[in-house]
Amino acid sequence: MTNPNPNPNKQSVELNRTSLYWGLLLIFVLAVLFSSYIFN
Repeated sequence: MTNPNPNPNKQSVELNRTSLYWGLLLIFVLAVLFSSYIFN
């Protein structure tokens, strides 16, 4: 897996991974708030 210019690919992969982690964190926080709102 050797690319001639690995910088843009690495940047896009890091950006996608970071946005994925932020999305999962947001979904987790919303689920916790929603469940606490339901059970109270």
